[in-house]
Order: sequence, then structure tokens, then C-alpha cells
Amino acid sequence: MTDTLTRLLMNRSRFDDMRIDTIEAPEAGEGEVVLALDRFSLTINNVTYAAFGNALRYWDFFPTGLDGWGLLPVWGYADVVASKADGVEVGQRCFGYYPSATHLVVAPGKTGERSFRDESAHRRDLPEVYNWYQRSDNDPQQSAALEPLHAIFRPLFVTAYGLADALAERDFFGAERVVISSASSRTGYSEAFSIRQQSDIELIGLTSARNREFVDGLGLYDRALAYDDLESLDSGRPTLFIDVAGNAEIRRRVHRHFGDRLVHDAALGAAHAHEPPPPDPDLPGPEPVFFFAPDWVARRQAEWGSDGFNRRVGDAVAAFFQYVARHELIDIREQRGLEAAKAVLTELLDGSTDPAIGHVIRLRDG
Repeated sequence: MTDTLTRLLMNRSRFDDMRIDTIEAPEAGEGEVVLALDRFSLTINNVTYAAFGNALRYWDFFPTGLDGWGLLPVWGYADVVASKADGVEVGQRCFGYYPSATHLVVAPGKTGERSFRDESAHRRDLPEVYNWYQRSDNDPQQSAALEPLHAIFRPLFVTAYGLADALAERDFFGAERVVISSASSRTGYSEAFSIRQQSDIELIGLTSARNREFVDGLGLYDRALAYDDLESLDSGRPTLFIDVAGNAEIRRRVHRHFGDRLVHDAALGAAHAHEPPPPDPDLPGPEPVFFFAPDWVARRQAEWGSDGFNRRVGDAVAAFFQYVARHELIDIREQRGLEAAKAVLTELLDGSTDPAIGHVIRLRDG
């Protein structure tokens, strides 16, 4: 193991202000494990983590010790490079939730054959779903070839699948149509795919004019509309809005256009914003309700059991990956180093990244 830890720090109040620093590498204390991050994705999902970092405590998972600076959470794969914990061995590879840094120290508890939970003191009162690390070297649903797809899609797909399940459970609040903003984003079309597995309800994808052709080509929406054409939709039909964009002006236009025919507003992200949309006391129709996936995961795990939950989600993920591959929806671009990660995040924050490109970062040799 190297004797230094390199990390990409983000200014918690101005996300485009990022810097890379190097500190002393951590060592494994008794009952601890050192994980070396190897491969992780960067998507609009990470921008959402930053935007909701204070409100939903995403910054609290990986403290920096530096006032005003945070480590952006990422999803990916790391290798165990040091272990003083029973049941976790050097060389094991784990999928999970990591900081934008080369190393992470965890304190495994509730260790099983395929996973363990980090019991570090500062994470105990944070949402449990983010504290589990899955062994990928003996997981039949994962392989080296599929790692980029899992890193890019799995976290946001589980959120999309959860919302679709929750909406179907409520019969889509009586809607005849679902409108999804930021329809070109991976969260947006993961949501569209998940709803398609539950219902044949009409799906409308809202997107920028430049991404309309891409959204049409996804084969998941009944219609793709540019944001400028939103008001062309029939306002008399019961409509459910899924807000992936997090754009306050688009949200206002949706609410004003549909009025009392808007049956529900599910807030799912902040693809267009660098902070949660502010409350709008003059917003017509239903109050936006943020869908917090960890609460859904906890409920369904209790109802379905861990094995049942993993089976259902695993089957859904596999079906989605087959769809992505069959329709060639993503061109994976793999780059090396935290400087490359900084450049990709700058594109994501600017909204200039191509929706057909999936960004993956590698940190380790080999």
C-alpha cells in the first residue's frame, strides 16, 4: 500500500471550486479495513449528492477535517489492501459507496459471506443503505466486464426502481400520464424503464432541444418534448410529474399548466441545479414530495426480506442492463486519475456532458 492518500475536495458552497490534495495514508486499526478505490463512475447523480449534501447529510459520510470542504460520494469498486477485521480479507473486491479519494477506512460489522456493513461511529446514524459493501468477487450478478455498468447505473437505477414501485403501489395517484423532466439523464430513463415494467401508462419525456433526438431514440417514452413545448400538452388530463431536473422554473411551469389536474409531484433529483429547489408558497397544485430511496429500501427489505429484496432488484437491474446493451444507449469512456475526475465533474456541473457517454474513473494500476 502507498504511504499517501490523494483526495478530490469540493467546496461545499461552490461546487465548481475543487482541489486535489495529498495526506498521510490511513492504517487499519483493530477491527478496521483499508479499501483502495479502483473504479468509480461520475454521473448527474453525484451532482445531486452535492446539491442535497447539507439537507440529506451526504457530506457527513466522509469527513475531511477541513471547514467548508467535502468529499463527494461516488459509487464503485475498491480492493481490500489491509485488514484487521474478521471475515474481510486482503484482496477481496467490494462494490459500494466511497469518497472521491484513493483510500477509505471502514469498521466492518454484521459481516456475511457476500457483504458487510461499515460500523464507523460517524456513520451509525446515517442511512444504512449507504453503509453496506458488497463483495463482487463471488457475486454471480457482477463481473469485471459489467463493473462500469454497475458503477454508472446501479445506484440511480435502484432509486428509479424504488420510485416506480412506490408509485405503482399508489396506482400512480390516479394519473393517466407521467411527465419526466431531464428525460435524457440516466436517472430519467432509468425511471422510464422502471415504470414501463409496472404499467403501460403514457410517458412523456421533457428534455432540452439538443437532446430530443437522443430521448426519442431511447424507445422508452411515448413522446419526447423540448422544454419550450411543455405547454402544448393537454392540461385537462390527470398528470403525475417526476422532477429529475430540479429546475424551479420548469417546476413552476408544470404546476401552472396542469393546475389541479396535477395529481402528484415526485422530486427525484437536481440535474439542472446546484442546490435543492427552494420552497414555492405560490405553487399551484400538490406540494412536491422528495423521494428518499433509503426509506423505501428499508421498508421493502422489511416486507420482502433481504433475499427477496436482492432478488427483485437484481432481476430488474439485469433486465435494464440487457436493454441498455441491446439498444447501445451508452458509450463508456474510462479515464485515469482524480484530475480526470475533476474535469468530468466540471462538465456535469456545466450541463455540457453528452448523455450518451458514461464516465468511469480508474485509480489503481492493473
